[in-house]
Amino acid sequence: MNKMSDVLEHSLVQKFVHSLSAQTEHLDELIDGILNAPQQDFHQAISSFVADQDTPNFAQALDIQKENLQAIQDGLALQKEHLADTAKIVALCLALETNILTQLEVAESLKDFPM
Repeated sequence: MNKMSDVLEHSLVQKFVHSLSAQTEHLDELIDGILNAPQQDFHQAISSFVADQDTPNFAQALDIQKENLQAIQDGLALQKEHLADTAKIVALCLALETNILTQLEVAESLKDFPM
C-alpha cells in the first residue's frame, strides 16, 4: 500500500510541512504535485487513505460532497472538477503522515473545536 508521502515528490512534502508551520500558501505546487504523481500509485494511495477514514465524518469535515468523494475513489481525482476536493484530501493525508499537526500552535480561541 502506497502512502501519499511516497507517491508525491519529497521536495513537495517538505514544502507542505514548511507551509503549514510558516503559514504560507503552496496550493499551486500541491496541485502540480498531484497532477504529476504517477496516476496508478496516486489512486491507490488516495483510495487506501479514504478507506481508512470514517467516511461520512471525514468528508463532512473537509466539506466534500458524498458524490465528489465517490468520484475521487472511483479514479476521477485528477479531473478538473474534483481537484480542489482531491487537494483537501492530499493535504490532510500529508499532515497526518508527516505528523505536522502536533507541531502546530493552535490559538486559544480554537482549543474547544475538535481536531
